[in-house]
Amino acid sequence: MAKRKLSTFERLQRGERLLRRERRALQRQLESCDPELKIVHPDAAGIDVGSASHFVSVPAGRDQEPVREFGSWTADLHKAAEWLKSCGIRTVAMQSTGVYWIALQEVLEQAGLEVFLVNAQGTKNLPGRKSDVQECQWLMKLHSYGLLRNSFRPPEEIRGASGDTQNRPMRDS
Repeated sequence: MAKRKLSTFERLQRGERLLRRERRALQRQLESCDPELKIVHPDAAGIDVGSASHFVSVPAGRDQEPVREFGSWTADLHKAAEWLKSCGIRTVAMQSTGVYWIALQEVLEQAGLEVFLVNAQGTKNLPGRKSDVQECQWLMKLHSYGLLRNSFRPPEEIRGASGDTQNRPMRDS
């Protein structure tokens, strides 16, 4: 009896690597088929967070350059927030990469944007999307369809109170 050939899905589940042509064919299938998903967040953006720079993607038609790179210093974080607001963005999805997301999230929240902090494990399982540009576009697409879960982060009042040690009385030992 002949052995049955495994499907692409079965091979991916087993952790096997696909050939380049198989990866491309799978990517075309994923992009071509209409999943009939409804857009939950029409004004969504995606950010690929990095140590030296952040790549930000907005929906096509919002700007002539829908993907931009911003540095990780404070002035560029404010420029990114201004650009997002000028493009009509209300909500942003970004991955919690190291500690690099913290300053970015604070600047975006101060600008009045809703920030979805997502776990990178849930977005990196599919083949492809290896560049920073592709990653931020992928995050934007998933977020616009409402497929990303927001991680819990305490409100600013609680975060500020827990780190405030100057106004706390010292304990006697």
